Amino acid sequence: MYLCYDIRGIQSFIFRIPKLKYIIGGSAVIDRFDRETIKNLMLPQGCERLFTGGGKGTFSCPTQEVAEELRRVILGEATKIGVDIRFGIDEDYDKASKHATDLYPYIPANLSGEYPCNVSGLYPVDFPKTEHPIVKSRLFNREAPRDSEEYKMFRYFEQRLLEKEGLAAELDAANAEKLEFFHNVATTDDRGNYDKDGDIGAKVLGDRNRWAVICMDGNDMGSQMTEKLKSLEGDGEKGVKMSRWVKAMSAAIDRCSTQAAKAGIKAVYDKWAPSDDQQNIEDEKKFVLPLRPLVVGGDDITILCHVNYAMDFVKAACETFEQVSREENDKAVNEIGESIWPATGGRISISAGVLYCPVSLPLHSAIAYTEALLASAKTRGRAVKAENVEKGESEKCPTPASIDWEHITDSVIETPAIYRKRHLYFADPDIGKNVSLTKRPYTLQEFGKVEALVKKYRDKIPTSTRHKVTTALTKSQNDRMAFVASIAKNHKDLAEDLMEPGFEIFGAGKSEWVESSDHKEISTPVVDAMQLLEEEMRMKEGTNND
Repeated sequence: MYLCYDIRGIQSFIFRIPKLKYIIGGSAVIDRFDRETIKNLMLPQGCERLFTGGGKGTFSCPTQEVAEELRRVILGEATKIGVDIRFGIDEDYDKASKHATDLYPYIPANLSGEYPCNVSGLYPVDFPKTEHPIVKSRLFNREAPRDSEEYKMFRYFEQRLLEKEGLAAELDAANAEKLEFFHNVATTDDRGNYDKDGDIGAKVLGDRNRWAVICMDGNDMGSQMTEKLKSLEGDGEKGVKMSRWVKAMSAAIDRCSTQAAKAGIKAVYDKWAPSDDQQNIEDEKKFVLPLRPLVVGGDDITILCHVNYAMDFVKAACETFEQVSREENDKAVNEIGESIWPATGGRISISAGVLYCPVSLPLHSAIAYTEALLASAKTRGRAVKAENVEKGESEKCPTPASIDWEHITDSVIETPAIYRKRHLYFADPDIGKNVSLTKRPYTLQEFGKVEALVKKYRDKIPTSTRHKVTTALTKSQNDRMAFVASIAKNHKDLAEDLMEPGFEIFGAGKSEWVESSDHKEISTPVVDAMQLLEEEMRMKEGTNND
């Protein structure tokens, strides 16, 4: 018998209060629930915890009655932190995990108040302009002793990703003790008073009121379960083998995401620490890094990062995730005699969506938009895998790690696909073809081409020319080529890249335009590279001292 729990609306719970300090606290509450509270429960006799993390958990129980008893215990703990939770109980693991529909919404134990919480609107509180206890529990007291439970709860990511075999191991002892992620980016609090943590956070992000929101998710996870269940059809020891596999696989995927996040943090630090961008505040108490993990668990990673280093984080995390997945599979083969990634040849990959946006954009909107980019990236990866299979590659090859990104300067009013169709995609009657000024999303391997273009243009193309490129390319071919001719004398490299088929005055093979196999569309990665370079330059155009 399996019992699975799933915290319902976990993103709503974390992001319902649009202030970073409460969001961080909400993430800490969920993480503590999975990794400390539930992990340390006194389980009914015969129960075994198979996995807890990312707001989900799985247990094996000897009987239906014991599973019901365990459900009551977990529900009591969920009520204490104010979350809605649902359960699935079934002899079949697939049904218990996928059909956890027994919902228990949070209902405050005390309903005597008559006022809403002044921060969240949650009812009730006894006095006006006060916080609900559940909401107040999200706030960290910066004076809390380092060895206190409060500190351990709200600095869990510091302990997990920095102090325990993380970046701290790479630094001298003095700085290792001070390492923290930024906690706030608002320089004043709700009453207009100076906020030291917010000032520090704003400075380590470059004082430009922008950050990169990164959402990552493992590929092919559903297919692992399908393949495993298929392999156990008719097996008399299905229950025992399934429990063993779930336990090994769940622990392995958590280690994959943890090690991937550590590698990403290390990559950011290595590039940020010696650079001119470093504006860290170092005093007797802290050494603040330009990142803030929000979710690192299961196969999910959500990170806020300094704009200039987002792609460094993503690349390192993707590479390490796949490497660790291979190591974990080899370990499982030795320990339990079977692969934990049976659908993809013993390894898995992870994809990413990245949104460059103002810190003032509500995080619940930013996260939703970034997840749309992540979905686009995963779709690209699946398409490339299908192409590779058609070319003869094994069907059990993993989906390639992929990435998609977008830039927002004001507010989110449309989806990435709609935005691109409106601004970067059009029909050119002069050539009878469609023109796409973006090739996003990319596999991680393809992204290397964009990085090469950014490097090539970084110190050679002035701002005045960069700003003209996208506008010039949205015109008909004759006008596009007139623009290319106008820049050819001073910027030959860019002119070569933009010279279209039929106008190859610099020689064949030098253009970055690509024609589709059906000859109905031409596309180029140049604008993608220009936009990444523009984001870089935006961070250097003075500081925001408001």
